[in-house]
Amino acid sequence: MTDINTILQLVHAGHRAPSADNSQPWHFLWNGKQLSLRYDHARVAGRTFPPDNQATLLSMGAAVENIVNAAQQLDLKTEIHWWPEGETNRAYYADLGFEPSPVKPLLERTKQYPSIRHTNRFPYKNTPLPRDVLDRLGELSEGGAKLIAINEPRLIRQVGKLVKSASEIRFQTREVHEWLIASLRFSEDSVKEADGLDLKTLALPPGGSYLLKFIGDWNRMKMLNRLGIYKLLATVDSAPVSGAPALLAVIAPPGATGAIDAGMLLNRSWSYLNGQHIAAHPYYVISDQLARLSTGTVPSDLVGAATTLASSCKNTLGLSGEESLHMLLRIGYPKKQAPPASLRLPIEKVFTDTSTR
Repeated sequence: MTDINTILQLVHAGHRAPSADNSQPWHFLWNGKQLSLRYDHARVAGRTFPPDNQATLLSMGAAVENIVNAAQQLDLKTEIHWWPEGETNRAYYADLGFEPSPVKPLLERTKQYPSIRHTNRFPYKNTPLPRDVLDRLGELSEGGAKLIAINEPRLIRQVGKLVKSASEIRFQTREVHEWLIASLRFSEDSVKEADGLDLKTLALPPGGSYLLKFIGDWNRMKMLNRLGIYKLLATVDSAPVSGAPALLAVIAPPGATGAIDAGMLLNRSWSYLNGQHIAAHPYYVISDQLARLSTGTVPSDLVGAATTLASSCKNTLGLSGEESLHMLLRIGYPKKQAPPASLRLPIEKVFTDTSTR
C-alpha cells in the first residue's frame, strides 16, 4: 500500500501542472488504493472552462504527466485507468494506482524531464535554439500527440499572423473576454487568493494594467471594438510570437483522448525545455477558436473568420484531416531568468483523503 506521505508528494506534483488562466480546475481524491482525478465543480464551475473542454483536458493530461514523472522518481509504476465512468461522467478523468517498479527504465524519464516548469511571458533573446534540442523535441510523442518545432523565420511570422487573427476573434467574443478579465488579479489581496493570473506575470507594457481595467466592462469593450481596438490588442498580443526565436506546436487528433495526450506531451516538452534553461510561453488562442468553431460557440458574425483561421492553420502547419493544434508555445532563452510566478492554491483546497473514513 502507498503511504499518505508519498501520495501527498504525488499530488503536489500534479498540482504544479499548468492550467488555463491558472484556474487549477482539478481535485485529487485518495481512497487508500487509488488516486482519482476529477473536475472541481464546487470551486471552478462557471468560472473557467467546463470539464469536457479542450483547455481543461489539456490541464488534466498535464497533471497526470507530472504525477507519473514524480512516481517514477519514487521508483513507483503508475497504472492509469482513464474515464472510470465513461461518457456518463466526463468530469471524472482517471484513477491512478501505484506499485513498486521492479525494474528501472533504461532511459529514466525523470532525468530527461524534471517536474519543474515555469511560464515566462517576458522577452526572449534572439539566440537560436540548439539543433539537438529541436531534434529531441521532434522525437517526443504521447499516444496520438506529437510536436512540431518551428525555427524558420518566415514560418514563425506566418504563425504570428494566425495568432493575430485568433486574437481578433477573441477580443470580440464576450464570453472569452469576461472569463479572461475575471481571471486577472489586480490587487495584492486578490493575488493572495492563489488562483488566476497575477498581473506581474504578464509582462505588461507601461499602463497595461489600467487599460485592462478600463476594457474590463464588456459594454465598454464592445463600444471600443467598433473603433477597432480589437485589432490593436491583437497586434500587441501576437507580436512576441512573430518575433520569437522558435515556436513549438502540440498536435493531436481532436477529441478528449487527443487533448489528454496533448496535455501530457505539452507538460513533458515544457519541462524538458526548462531543464535546458529554455523558457516557454503558452498561447492557447488559436486552439481555443478552433475548438469553439467545432462546438458551434463562435459568435455568428465571426464564424467566417474562424473558418478561415482553421483552414490557414492546417495549411501553415501542414496538418492532416485528423490532426489539430492543441497548444502553441513561444520558446527561447529568456532575458529575465526568474520571472514572477502565479501562486498555487493550498493543497487542502485540491485534495481529499477518504482512506481513513
